[in-house]
Amino acid sequence: MRKLKPSHLLWIASFATLALLFMLAPLTVAQDVQPTQTPLFGDTFGLATPTPMETPIPISLTGVGGRADRGPVAIRSGPGLEFPRIGRLGTGRLIDIVGWNGWERGRECTPDFQNDLDMWVQVQVGETRGWVARCVLTITGRLTDLPIITASGDRILQR
Repeated sequence: MRKLKPSHLLWIASFATLALLFMLAPLTVAQDVQPTQTPLFGDTFGLATPTPMETPIPISLTGVGGRADRGPVAIRSGPGLEFPRIGRLGTGRLIDIVGWNGWERGRECTPDFQNDLDMWVQVQVGETRGWVARCVLTITGRLTDLPIITASGDRILQR
C-alpha cells in the first residue's frame, strides 16, 4: 500500500470538509414558516394576547422625564411666557425634569392650551436648567415627588 504525502492528506481533508458543508447547507436555509404566538409565562387564562405599546420614555436620573411628542418646544429661563427662550427641545427628544412650579395636584391638561400656561416643569440639559410648559410634554414618572421650584429658584421639598 502506498503512503500519502502530507500535502495530499491536506487536500483530501479540505475537499471532504467542503463536500460536507455543501451537503449540510440546504438544511440550514430558513423556511418560510410563520411562528405561532405563545404566552411568555404559561397560560393567558383565556385573555387576549397583549399588543406591544409604543416605545416607553426612558426614565431620567430624577425618575421623571419628558418627551416633546407634538412638536418642538421652547425652553425658557423661567416658568412663564414672559421669560426669554434659552433653548429648544426638538420633536421626539427626551429631557430630564427636576422640579415643577406647584400647581394643584391631580390637575390635568385641557384642550385649551392657554388655560394651562400656569403649569411649568423645570428641566435640565447638561448643566443648564430651564422651564417648559407642562402640557407640551409627555411625562413619565411621578412629577409630584419632585421639589416645587419657585420662579426665583427657591426649592420646596415635599413629603
